[in-house]
Amino acid sequence: MQMRKPLAELAREPAYSDNVLGTIRLLAQAADEAQAVGVLAAACEQMGIDAAAFVSFVRDDPSHESFRFLLACDPVYCLEYERRAWYTDDPWLQYSLKHTEPARGEDIRLATAKQRDVVELAAQFGFRSALIVPAPSSGALTRTGVLCLGSSAPAFFNDEGYLALKVLARSLAMEMHEWWIARIKNELLESARLTGEDLLLLMHERLGHSTKFIATKLDMSPNAINSRFQRMNAKLGVPNRKTAAQLAAEYGMI
Repeated sequence: MQMRKPLAELAREPAYSDNVLGTIRLLAQAADEAQAVGVLAAACEQMGIDAAAFVSFVRDDPSHESFRFLLACDPVYCLEYERRAWYTDDPWLQYSLKHTEPARGEDIRLATAKQRDVVELAAQFGFRSALIVPAPSSGALTRTGVLCLGSSAPAFFNDEGYLALKVLARSLAMEMHEWWIARIKNELLESARLTGEDLLLLMHERLGHSTKFIATKLDMSPNAINSRFQRMNAKLGVPNRKTAAQLAAEYGMI
């Protein structure tokens, strides 16, 4: 692997930040995951990073079915990670659930042997030193994200270039997070085929309005309202209208 310049030296280059930000802006044009990964890889190259992984997931998801990955690193890393089902033992994910501030991997306390194993696996695939960048959602939404940036160089993130990189990494993490939410929203709209009237009903449910209130507001019968919700629940594959409204809110549909 080609030796990287120290972070401080990279950050002093006149066009460092402009180049990275210019690459990040291309994410808005990414039509699919392959193009998004291309932007992630290009941004990492501009930042001087050897490896990156972006993970988007819903909090409190014991099945781990909500986890989505974008990898600008050896895919074997993700395959091995999933084979061992290390989601709940990953200290970097756990950190991102409780914090919004980026943190160096070495500053995140490892409480168990499994957590140390997770970090050791990452080190084998370009994350010998790491920067963990949470990308939380606003309000009561539970989908969150975390950007993991890695370098094969020990203590890469420990010099005076760190502050400049942290700002850029935060921008990249939030743009990746917003891209994923928009992507999943479009997938959900296409698969469920929700109408504008459906979304209006879900908005009322999200606001805590009763069937009677919604029926009066929309000049419909309560039975008609309940039937509409039942059909939407089936389309979205959820057990009840509260969950349907939460799902719609998660992906910015309401």
